[in-house]
Amino acid sequence: MNYNRIAFILMALTLFVSGLAVAAPAANSAPTLSVDGEGTGIAAPDRATITIGVTSQATDAGKAQNNNAWTTEQVNKAIKALGIESKDIQTNNYSFHPNYRTSDSHRNEINGYTVNNSIIVIVRDIHKTGKVIDAALSAGANEIHSLDFTASDTQAVRKEALMKAVQDAQDKADILAQGLGKRIIGIKTVSESTGYLESRRYDNAMLAAAKTAAATTIEPGSLSLTARIHIDYILEN
Repeated sequence: MNYNRIAFILMALTLFVSGLAVAAPAANSAPTLSVDGEGTGIAAPDRATITIGVTSQATDAGKAQNNNAWTTEQVNKAIKALGIESKDIQTNNYSFHPNYRTSDSHRNEINGYTVNNSIIVIVRDIHKTGKVIDAALSAGANEIHSLDFTASDTQAVRKEALMKAVQDAQDKADILAQGLGKRIIGIKTVSESTGYLESRRYDNAMLAAAKTAAATTIEPGSLSLTARIHIDYILEN
């Protein structure tokens, strides 16, 4: 008897049966239903960030710098008088540059100096936002570059958005499964994509209007975060 031939045949049969065993579940696998869900969470802002500018000009470099430093100090004092702590006031940008004019001989000549100083103020009591802007402008600030409202705690709004996204996906899946005459028996895969809580920013036109008002009143409004989820449900076969 040729034992080598028998061994070869047995090996071939084993591989063939193995292939059938692997292929069988694929042929009889349960159908799936893919659904996307979306949900939005809402948060009330509890913090404002204001960027305030002080611009000074003078024909003398030292005078331009001194004027800017004095005005900036007055602005800082006015803001601190409202209860804003020193740690929440910081210099964001400082620049100094000469101004040029073209002389009769068509040469550029220095005819003065400009100093810019930008201050970032974090207002943790957003009801003081308008008062901080008014105080800064009254103390000599001449620019409000930006105003952003944010929420310090995003966990609750993120959870709300995700729960709504899951419910949205589940509602869609139930309707589709019922329409197909199938029953959901499990979940195969889940993936999610959650955005960030966007800050609410006032544009320059809104800030310009605020500067001319007798008392600046600014409504923080609300912030939103959107979550998206993808679920592959397993249907009965």
